[in-house]
Amino acid sequence: MGETARHYYLRKHNLAKAYINGTGCISPQNSIDSDWFFDEVHSPKGDYFEAIEPSYKDFIAPNLLRRMGRAIKMGVAAGNIAIQQAGVKNVDAIVTGTGLGCFEDSERFLLAILDNDEQFLTPTSFIQSTHNTVGSQIALIMKCHDYNFTYVHRGFSFESTVQDALMLFDEGKDTILVGGIEEHTPNYILLNRKANKFQVREPDMPIWMSEKRGIQMSEGAAFFVLSRNKTQSSLACINGIQTLYKPKNSEDILKKLHMFLSSHRLTLSDMDVALMGFSGDLIFDEKLKSLLPEIEKETTAGAFKNVCGEYHTATAFAMWTATKIIERQQLPKVLAISAKLPSKIKYVLIINQYLDINYSFTLVSQC
Repeated sequence: MGETARHYYLRKHNLAKAYINGTGCISPQNSIDSDWFFDEVHSPKGDYFEAIEPSYKDFIAPNLLRRMGRAIKMGVAAGNIAIQQAGVKNVDAIVTGTGLGCFEDSERFLLAILDNDEQFLTPTSFIQSTHNTVGSQIALIMKCHDYNFTYVHRGFSFESTVQDALMLFDEGKDTILVGGIEEHTPNYILLNRKANKFQVREPDMPIWMSEKRGIQMSEGAAFFVLSRNKTQSSLACINGIQTLYKPKNSEDILKKLHMFLSSHRLTLSDMDVALMGFSGDLIFDEKLKSLLPEIEKETTAGAFKNVCGEYHTATAFAMWTATKIIERQQLPKVLAISAKLPSKIKYVLIINQYLDINYSFTLVSQC
């Protein structure tokens, strides 16, 4: 289903909520530890973040592990953690989102073509270089022969997985695994650095006050087991999601935001926390900076890319963060933009932007 058709479907149908029953997150922070809650935050490696990877032997069989690239390892491990936490043995669908896909394997295969003069090439890297490899590997391990789809929609990649899951629930599916995966490579970092797309951010300068060009590229994987009905293990609820492509200005974003909340019979003042996707780039963040005073009038504003960095599926980390905030009933100070912190947290609104092109609203709440 195309982007326009999906938006028409979502507007026409009053879709069911999605309940988050399990989460798994690998990021530049220690999010793999279920007890970690932003108490110790790792700094970027200069102008980029690097994911903290676990011992994959705890999640993936050794005979499979040796053939997997980093993106596949991160995705499969994060998916397994989410499935284990939810306590399910199988799901009705697997929907993944990624911007770059298995970039390391793609790069490895292309370099092998050059280095070997297009001869004596092993097929493994080519086979595993496709964007849907993570979803297919999870399906093979789980022996899941149902719906399996991968979205490659740049900054909308993860949002598209959630929209698809909501439509699948409307069609009768009960349990769905969704996730966002991204990886970078040394060559990718080098090329972007030469193109002046990165910056070394000053530690004392808040990300939402940056006056410099450039982002801090990152990577990671976050997966969620969603169900149509609330269960005893439900952690939070996804009430709805909406995407905006190239909004004209901050007024346009605010108008669409009010319409989005109104469709759920809510207002901005009902939000307890608004997590905003400031990237640290002066130009990309311009509309969010203009929007910030209006957000702070009504609710507590927060950031999340100061700890996870910028990448196509950073909204997946934001959703994991929102789930943790609701579960712990606390907004960590490292994420807080507003001085006043909420005492109770029922609704968390995620307002993300990617390169000032892809904008999205995601409404997460208590069950």
